[in-house]
Amino acid sequence: MRKNAIIVGSDFVAVGSNLRPKRIHMELFHNKDIRKTALGLFFFIALATLIYISILPQRYDIKVGDVAQEDIRARKDAINTVATRKLRQAAADSVSKKYILDHSITQEAKNEITQIFAGIKQVRSKDYLDEQGKIDALKHIVNKNLAEETYLQAIKADNSSLMEVETITKAILEKVMESGVKEDSIDRAKTYIIEEFKNVKLSQELKNMGEDIAFSVIKPNMVYDREATEKEQQEAMDSVEPVKIAKNQILIEKGTTVTAEQIELLKELGLLAQDKGSNLNLLAGTIFLAALLEGILVFAIYFFHKKLFGNELLLSLLALIILSNLIISIAVKTISNYLIPLAAGSMLISILINPSIALVSSFIMSIAVGVVMGNDFVVSTVAFLGAVVGVFCTVRLSQRVDLTKAGGIIGIVDFVLIMGMELLNNDPLWMAIKQSSWGIVSGLFSSVLTIGTLPFLESAFDITTSMKLLELSNPNQPLLKKLMIDAPGTYHHSIIVGNLAEAAAEAVGADPLLARVGANYHDIGKLKRPYFFIENQLTSDNPHDKLNPTLSALIITSHVKDGIEIAKEYRLPEVIKDFISQHHGTTLLSYFYNKAASGDRKPDEDGFRYEGPKPQTREVAIVMLADSAEAAVRSMSSPTPGKIEGLIRQIIKEKLADGQLDESDLTLKELDKIAAAFSRVLAGIFHTRIEYPDRLKELEGKQAKNA
Repeated sequence: MRKNAIIVGSDFVAVGSNLRPKRIHMELFHNKDIRKTALGLFFFIALATLIYISILPQRYDIKVGDVAQEDIRARKDAINTVATRKLRQAAADSVSKKYILDHSITQEAKNEITQIFAGIKQVRSKDYLDEQGKIDALKHIVNKNLAEETYLQAIKADNSSLMEVETITKAILEKVMESGVKEDSIDRAKTYIIEEFKNVKLSQELKNMGEDIAFSVIKPNMVYDREATEKEQQEAMDSVEPVKIAKNQILIEKGTTVTAEQIELLKELGLLAQDKGSNLNLLAGTIFLAALLEGILVFAIYFFHKKLFGNELLLSLLALIILSNLIISIAVKTISNYLIPLAAGSMLISILINPSIALVSSFIMSIAVGVVMGNDFVVSTVAFLGAVVGVFCTVRLSQRVDLTKAGGIIGIVDFVLIMGMELLNNDPLWMAIKQSSWGIVSGLFSSVLTIGTLPFLESAFDITTSMKLLELSNPNQPLLKKLMIDAPGTYHHSIIVGNLAEAAAEAVGADPLLARVGANYHDIGKLKRPYFFIENQLTSDNPHDKLNPTLSALIITSHVKDGIEIAKEYRLPEVIKDFISQHHGTTLLSYFYNKAASGDRKPDEDGFRYEGPKPQTREVAIVMLADSAEAAVRSMSSPTPGKIEGLIRQIIKEKLADGQLDESDLTLKELDKIAAAFSRVLAGIFHTRIEYPDRLKELEGKQAKNA
């Protein structure tokens, strides 16, 4: 038995181990943070891939000596670094070397002359030597490889002549060297020395002696100034304008032999198939750019739109619109860069999600488009401004034709902007007009895309836009027509409640259109049993007089559940269903509750309350208050503005005390504005009833007399 138990236990473990991965997968799938992270990662990869593929240039597998099989063109505006480098090197080479005159070298040469003549004087003083002995001794002391004649003259000349030769030689040497002597100009300096000695009043023998001594000590005193030379060379290089390559410029013509210089240029531009490093650089740049753009978008959503950050469906829609718009932009760029329909994406995001998010998304898409278009940020600017105009045009839409108008406005703005850009580039007027016309086409193209895709996105993501609400508010809607025919009192009541809700929503900054349309449909559940509701009863007979209060309460509260079923049948949006399910909250049917009470025995309140939930939004809460206010004022026998306002404020106070408004985010200040708006509208509707009964009696009296 124990062995079997072990087997059974091992089987259980085996089964459990097989199920555990599935359970983990399910848990991961249901983890909201993991799903959002996966969505963000998908968006990043898709964005980076789109940018990378679109900017990846065609590469050529050629080498030096090959014959080009096609014209090889530049894929974007660039700098010809090879030609520019050659021109700059030529400019640097044309700069002559810079030298500094070193006076200390001149002084050194003069000191050497002094030492030579000092040696001559020393040898001449040795009287014990004969003439040849003195010459030999002088050669030993003054080892300058002087001419034999110079040594001889140094021994034979008298002292005054020697002194004169010394003075004149130093002067001539100083004059020549102070004008600057370079290494390559020694011979020229010696020529100057000879010319100077020609003008001296000495014998030729002494002149030759002075020249020979000067030649032996002269040396370059112009020192090479590397810093000054390099500075001037750099200035010369900087003055050279870069050689530009225009987009689509032919780099290598078809049929020509490829040179080493052309190969170097292709490598610089990243057009060689063998150059994998440029691909990695593009990939790295794309990753950084995509990460930055997504980071900006996530930052804006997280810090300024918390509700959107928690809505995975809308985040998916946002990613879909941005990526789809970029795909379309990449596809149409072959026609014209100015045809990009970036405004379509911004309008869709504005209508379906949020206008402020649409502005941030427009910025992100425009940057991506600018990179895709070869870093052409003129196109990026035009696309961004057109997208911004699209957002402004869709903040308040009253009908679908407004999108067509928006396309026209975007086209006009793009036309003017492109015209200005082209003229600033000194392009011919006819060329500017031709390019600007694409702006008009882009605006119209954007509106067509928006109008065409909006209904599908509304349906697929279950989003109720303002235009959808406008369609639902049309009295010709089948459900509203059915309500008007089968439950005319309820229809009339709903229209008045809608007017009240619209006015109150405008007063507190809520969505007036949503409030009005929600009010139109909030009581559609009464279609199932219209005559059980007093507004549809044409006679004084009330069916509830014959029913148990508990049953009456059940019939009345069931109109909420019936309304939800009808809404599903007619495929009403979820946001409208919220009005149906929440417009009574958990309100107590006090009339039937009190009717059911007998003596001290009180029935269970839960059986006489609506199931709820309580209103979750300001718009639904406003409809709840408008519903109660309209019904109460309609039942007044002699309404006056003061009585109407007092009753309205009493109703609001009771709803507030009952906790029906706790989850709607309405403030006391907003409730005061709502009461004022209700009073103004209802006083305008019911003011004629103040005099109407007496006037009716008067008319009835006149008719009796005439009879």
